[in-house]
Amino acid sequence: KWIADPRNPLTARSIVNRIWQHHFVQPIARNPNNFGAKGSKPTHPELLDWLAADFVENGWTIKRMHRMMMLSDTYRQASTHPQAEQYAVEDPNNEKLAYFPARRLTAEELRDTMLSVTGELNPTMGGLPVMPEINMEVALQPRMIQFSLAPAYQPSPTPDERNRRTVYAYRVRGQADPFLELFNQPNPNESCEGREVAAVTPQAFTLLNSDVVTDRSIAFALRLEKQATSLEAQIVDAFQLTLSRNPTEEERKRMVAYVASITRVSPPSR
Repeated sequence: KWIADPRNPLTARSIVNRIWQHHFVQPIARNPNNFGAKGSKPTHPELLDWLAADFVENGWTIKRMHRMMMLSDTYRQASTHPQAEQYAVEDPNNEKLAYFPARRLTAEELRDTMLSVTGELNPTMGGLPVMPEINMEVALQPRMIQFSLAPAYQPSPTPDERNRRTVYAYRVRGQADPFLELFNQPNPNESCEGREVAAVTPQAFTLLNSDVVTDRSIAFALRLEKQATSLEAQIVDAFQLTLSRNPTEEERKRMVAYVASITRVSPPSR
């Protein structure tokens, strides 16, 4: 009862600190899992107090808090600043929020984005957990559960089920999805106050050579062929779907030359 009592400021402050972290990468108080006297002091204590009071006064509505933060001028700032060099010296951690801190996509967002670009994503809301496709070598490894061997991992039978948003993916304890794990999906058995953003070589190799990405590449090519018949139109569609812009003239020429080079039939050897 005391946890949700309006007279207890700690709960509301902890919640709004987490929401702020979700949108702005860094929380106001830097240790969300150790919020309180032993954690780091907030960079903007007055802002934290105001957000917590507003949260309680408006019925503890999390959706309203999300909306307010995302409609703020601070959230809608550009990720660059005209005096970037000056701020890099004066405020290297961007604690003054002079610009919006760019962040890397999470593992789940990366998978969902690829499925969305290729047209495979099933955006259905709610329902039972699904079993997406994972690396076959990992899927076929037997797992020891209570002194017995568990059956091999079985993906959901249809593409509509397998290609649902990652938030609906069933988490098998002791058998992580290699793709998501590589891009720093946290361990489900531990509390994670902030995602790691380590950039390692296997991530690049995975995006180049893995079966997951190869399958998405084929699906993307099929989508482009279905949407347009001419190569020029397909290149424009590819840029719009992946980068939300049209290609420059130089990029267009390079893409045309690249497609020609990989589709050219070599003369038979004599």
